[in-house]
Amino acid sequence: MDISKIKEMMEVYPEDGKLPCPVAHYIAAWLSIPPIEVGRAATKSGISIYQCQLGLFGYGRKGISSYKVIGKKVEVPEEFKAIVEKEAIRQGKKAKISCIQLWQIADELGITRFEAGNAADALGYKITPCQLGCF
Repeated sequence: MDISKIKEMMEVYPEDGKLPCPVAHYIAAWLSIPPIEVGRAATKSGISIYQCQLGLFGYGRKGISSYKVIGKKVEVPEEFKAIVEKEAIRQGKKAKISCIQLWQIADELGITRFEAGNAADALGYKITPCQLGCF
């Protein structure tokens, strides 16, 4: 896709130099393109993505505790644990799960994306990659 159309849509958002994750995904859906294309266009245009729907970044100044809003102790349902364990990729003692997988699990269980992100974080999973290429 021509990056100019993506840039045009990003420029409609009123916050100069910043674009919330939900708006980036809206643009991708509207243009019927993968979210990573919007993320790449944002990077090339010097636009920062913020307010991650999983709660991982963009909620304050980088480097301070409010930058991410996950990390609180939560009670994780057994069903969530079982699904994440099945979907996660093991790398030695570490395990990771992708953003898109957490979105799908959240939809399947009827929980918010933020709840899925917080639960995965509480279980010690590294969440990567981001659909927008932010991490």
